[in-house]
Amino acid sequence: MKQVQTIFSLSEQYYRLCQWIEEKLDTPHWLLYLTLFCAILSWFLAVPPYTILAGADAWAFVKIQAQDILHPYGYEVYIRRENMVMRWVLPLLSYLTGHNVIFIVVIQGLLGCAFLYLMAREVFQQTADKVVTAFFALALSNMFVFSWFLVDMAGYGDGFAYFFLLLALFVRNPFLLFVCLQLAFFTDERAIVAGGYVILWWMARTLVAQKEASTLESVAKSAFIPATWVVISAWILYFIFRRYIMSTYFSFHEYTTEGTPVLFADDHRAGLGNSLWTSFEGAWLLLGAAGYVLYKAQQRWLLVALLTGFLVLITTGIFVHDIDRAYGYGFPFLLISSLVLAKMVPLPEYRKLLFVMALICVIHPMCYTLGYNKVVWAEPLPLKAVMFLDRWTGWGWFN
Repeated sequence: MKQVQTIFSLSEQYYRLCQWIEEKLDTPHWLLYLTLFCAILSWFLAVPPYTILAGADAWAFVKIQAQDILHPYGYEVYIRRENMVMRWVLPLLSYLTGHNVIFIVVIQGLLGCAFLYLMAREVFQQTADKVVTAFFALALSNMFVFSWFLVDMAGYGDGFAYFFLLLALFVRNPFLLFVCLQLAFFTDERAIVAGGYVILWWMARTLVAQKEASTLESVAKSAFIPATWVVISAWILYFIFRRYIMSTYFSFHEYTTEGTPVLFADDHRAGLGNSLWTSFEGAWLLLGAAGYVLYKAQQRWLLVALLTGFLVLITTGIFVHDIDRAYGYGFPFLLISSLVLAKMVPLPEYRKLLFVMALICVIHPMCYTLGYNKVVWAEPLPLKAVMFLDRWTGWGWFN
C-alpha cells in the first residue's frame, strides 16, 4: 500500500506566517504600523454603535455634572446615574470641550491606540520578538478591554480609566503615579480595586526577574516597595476626600444596587458565563499557562498572590451590572502572564500559544453583558452595511 504524501502541512503554514510577519515588520516604525493595523482590524470586526451618541442618558447626565459637579440633578430620570456622582473625569472633559461628545469619543479612541501601543511595546521588551508582539497585539485588539475604547459610545468612560491605570504600571515618578491613580479612581470606582493589580504587576516583575518567588518572605518584600506606598496613599486620600464630598454635598444620596450581588439575581446570572468568557476570550490560555508554569517552577507563593488578586477581580465583577467592564480592569494580569511565560518558556513554544490565543480572539465576535442578561453585540462592517441597507429599504430582516 502506497504511503499517502502529505500535500498540506499546518506546521509549514504556521512557520511561513511567522516568517511573513517578520518580513513585514522589518521597518523602523514597525510597532506603530502594527498598532494602527490592529486598531483598524478591530474596528472593522466590531463597528461601534454610533447611533447611541445621540441618545445615551449617560452623556446627558455627564453634561449636567459638567454644569455643576456638586449639585447634579436627574437621578430619577436617568437610569442608575446616582452611581456617577463621584466620577468626574468625563464631566471635566465635557466642560473643557463645551460638551463636544464626538471630540471626547475621538480622544477615547486615540487613547485606545496608545494603550495598545504601550501594551505591545512592553511585550516586545519582555521577549525581543516581533512575532510574539504581533500575535499579542492582534489578540488584545480584539478583546473587550481594547475594543471598549472604540465601542463605548454610551459615555461610561472606562477607556480613560484603563489608560491611566496602564500608565501607573510604567511611570516611576511618585507624583505622576499618584496623579494617574487619582484620574483612574475619579473615572470609575472599579479602578480603586484595580490599584491592587498594579501592585501585583510590580511584585511579579521583581520576583520573576530575580527568581525569588519561592518563599513567602520574598513575596512580602516585593509587595512593599516605595511605589506601593504611593498606591496606598492614593487609596487613603481618595476615600477621605470622597467621604467629605459625599457627607457634605450628597448626604441623602443612595446607591440603588449597593450590596446586591448581581450573580444572585436571576436576570443577571445567565449572563455571567458569557462575561467570564468574553472578557478574556483566547487570553484564558495565556492566564492558565502562566499559572501552570509558576506552579511547576515552584514559585507558588507568587502564584497564590496572583490567584488571590484574580479572585478579587472575579468577585467584584459579580457585584456590578456591566460585568465585562469590571473584568476589563484586570488587564494587568495579561502583562503579568506574558512576563512569566517570556522568562520561563522557550520562545518557539510561547509563539505557538500566542498564535492560538490571537486566532481565538480575532474570530470571536465582540459582545458583552449589559446587565439584566442583555447581551450587546458589535457587528462587523459587512454585517453593519447589510443592517443599514435593511433599515433604508424597510425589509425588516433585523427587526
